[in-house]
Amino acid sequence: MTKYSLVLISFLITSLQLIASQPTGNHPAKDSASENSKNIKVNALVENNTLNWYQMVADVPRDDYLFITKSFTGPNVSAYVTIAALTGALMRFDKSGWRYENRLYKTSYAFRNTSNVFEFLGNGGSHFILSGLFAAYGLAEHDESALRTASNIVEAELSAGLLVQILKRITGRESPAGSDKTLGDWKFFPSIKEYQKDQPKYYSFPSGHMAAAAAVLTVVANDNPQCTWIRPAGYCALGILGISLVSEGMHWYSDLPLGFFIGYSIGNIVAPEIKTDKDHSSSKTSQVIIMPNIGYNNLGLSMSYTF
Repeated sequence: MTKYSLVLISFLITSLQLIASQPTGNHPAKDSASENSKNIKVNALVENNTLNWYQMVADVPRDDYLFITKSFTGPNVSAYVTIAALTGALMRFDKSGWRYENRLYKTSYAFRNTSNVFEFLGNGGSHFILSGLFAAYGLAEHDESALRTASNIVEAELSAGLLVQILKRITGRESPAGSDKTLGDWKFFPSIKEYQKDQPKYYSFPSGHMAAAAAVLTVVANDNPQCTWIRPAGYCALGILGISLVSEGMHWYSDLPLGFFIGYSIGNIVAPEIKTDKDHSSSKTSQVIIMPNIGYNNLGLSMSYTF
């Protein structure tokens, strides 16, 4: 295993630790018992046997507003400090990591095809297909839960996408494929004309693919808590997606942490996780914490166990 693979593994494990330490929280728009008695969910696709399709779009401004306002609360401020530190640490490996992954992409047929598949799974088209499959099943089987998940996937995709687009057009960071700089030049607030003319020069930070994929994964996992395999399988897929985005020159490794956090947060706003008494009791048992250990010319992992 190369040091560049360890960089991605360190990012992924640290991100999971960040998730575990952040309260998913309840927001007033969706956790009221009285409101749930009127509507199973504010953004439900089915309401009184009528397709309420517009909620998946109408709720987008509210979702982004909640994300922004919650960003300035105590727990989330500490999360952003962690993300900033992780982003800065990964910037050290951006150029060398991209060169290595891109060389594999160009020389290995299996690696290139795998990267292409996972890059497709991370884009909006595949997520809308997934939403359509949930909707088709829900309509065929009269399953409101599946219809709700279909709506939530679209809502999460749009909400995360809007936030990422705003940040991309503020930061204007060059992608690896369009960069002549060691870490990608930052051209803050590029004009709309410049951005549209040569998007690889400006669209790198943060990763929209990672944000959208994390948002959809969180929605599907939260809406289907009985399927315990979704999270571990999904997080492994996100790790491969990150490598794929770097290998294709779409992103640097340091673009991934913020994109991941945006997607995870939006997913929990759109489809809050349901905590059971069993979840609360089990959270007080033993815990394994794994963190990256980054130093000069070395990279590794440290692990601690509490009980």
